[in-house]
Amino acid sequence: MFLGCRRLSSVGPRVLRQYTDIAAQVWQIVHPSEYSQIEQTKDIAQQARVQGEAIGERLRADHKQRHQRAVLQLDEVFKGLRSSTAPSASDFSAVLEGYQTLESAGQCVHVLQAMRIAGHRATAAQLGTALSLASSSHSTAAIVGVGEEMRACGVALDDGSYDSHMIASLAARGAAEHAYSVYVEARQRHRAISRAAYSQLVTVLADAGECDLAAEVLRDASAASVALAEPTYRALLRGAGRAMHYAAYTEAYSHLTAVVGAQLTETDYCAGLAVAARAKDAALAAAIVRRMRGAGYPLAEYHMEPMFDALVGAKRWPAAFRALAAMRDAGFATAPASLRSLTRALTVDHQQAEQLADSVYADLVSVARTAPRALDTTTLNALLLGLSLSGCVEAAAERLRRWYAEFPRDIDSHTAVLRGCVPRKNMTVAEQCLALCIDGDRLEPTKTVYELMIDVALPQFNYEDAFVYLDAMKVHGFAPDWRTYARIVKRCAVVRDPRASIALAEMRSAGHVVPPALTDFVKNAGRSARHSPKPDHKPDDDEDDLYFGFKL
Repeated sequence: MFLGCRRLSSVGPRVLRQYTDIAAQVWQIVHPSEYSQIEQTKDIAQQARVQGEAIGERLRADHKQRHQRAVLQLDEVFKGLRSSTAPSASDFSAVLEGYQTLESAGQCVHVLQAMRIAGHRATAAQLGTALSLASSSHSTAAIVGVGEEMRACGVALDDGSYDSHMIASLAARGAAEHAYSVYVEARQRHRAISRAAYSQLVTVLADAGECDLAAEVLRDASAASVALAEPTYRALLRGAGRAMHYAAYTEAYSHLTAVVGAQLTETDYCAGLAVAARAKDAALAAAIVRRMRGAGYPLAEYHMEPMFDALVGAKRWPAAFRALAAMRDAGFATAPASLRSLTRALTVDHQQAEQLADSVYADLVSVARTAPRALDTTTLNALLLGLSLSGCVEAAAERLRRWYAEFPRDIDSHTAVLRGCVPRKNMTVAEQCLALCIDGDRLEPTKTVYELMIDVALPQFNYEDAFVYLDAMKVHGFAPDWRTYARIVKRCAVVRDPRASIALAEMRSAGHVVPPALTDFVKNAGRSARHSPKPDHKPDDDEDDLYFGFKL
């Protein structure tokens, strides 16, 4: 062994590298690694999978060809049977059984019709088998044909089997409206509906968004002592969640949780939270959150935010602010978008807005003594925005100074007041708010602030301040958007201000698309393209001598 090592050390590097490569190749051949074995196994499995798929495709194609060949051959037999002079009932039964084996529902109807024409009466078992085949094939035409043969043979349809098969077939094809119409007709005739028909009808109605009808069918099934399975209630639950249907969701949710004890998925719970938030049902939202915690789901912001929205919608302010504090303790609800429901709840009639805002603020301060995370600048901004959008801009400006004694005002605080000044056209409050923003709080106005100031200034009789804020906007590096330019152009065009054309040129140079309607508006001196001018007026002879109706 040491001699071999001495010999290897005496050879050159090139020969040594060649010897090492050969040794590695020999070692891989004699002792394959586990990795190589795994790769070979994967290759064999992939080849077997491809070969299996090819064999399956070939078998399916062969089966389809054999099926088509068998149908054609059976059609020839049936054609010969019909052309015979005295076909027997057993011959028709054999052909009917053959078509049932080949699952040809349409041809089964033709055989039944031929039997009746030949003077033979199909048995109830044959009619029932044909009806089941037509239902499983989802062939509505075949179901109708079998029903007509059942009536012709005197077989009673009062047991509801025909209606159940028709409902199930239409529901399986997604024809929710037709399936429900057949169901209503069957109920009016007091016919029994099968469990499968009930289940498929509820499912297709829920998928179509007709959750109120689906819940009605579900209650009818319960009244008829037909117990539907858990998947049917899940279908209604999910359909109601997609459609935001409160009554249907609560009915399905209570059955699944209280009666069945089923475990729902996170998607089902999230849909329920959205439904509860929209319906302002804080109890339902809290129950869903408790079940999620019990099931081990980690609560995220999109779980807690709907519960907060439901509490706000129900005007349970202390509970809502405690939930907000818990969310912030978990690192959620730090952005203003999380408090949009609070702003919407405070945007009410201006006669009630001020009193409501003060009451909510008092509840917020009270809760903040035990849950301090609920009260901060973001929460106050949401309250202030609701008060401002309610039209109480003077009250909002006063609260802007009073509420923020312990919290610093940010740019969103001033923006909240300015948003209310736009519909009220209150230039005085807007200028005071801007002065407080710049001089009092030493804040730099944002692009939104300048746009709001322009929107407040344009409706004024003297709208020169709009151009002042437009220039300030450009100086601070903010590019006016299409909407700002369009409002300026329209305001100038109404009073035939030549700066309308200048603003149009700036729009084009800034890369904004100028619609032809806006250009026509400027050309028509503030009138839309649909405006039809009055005909030229021809003055009377004495009109020049009239002054305020009196002849000079």
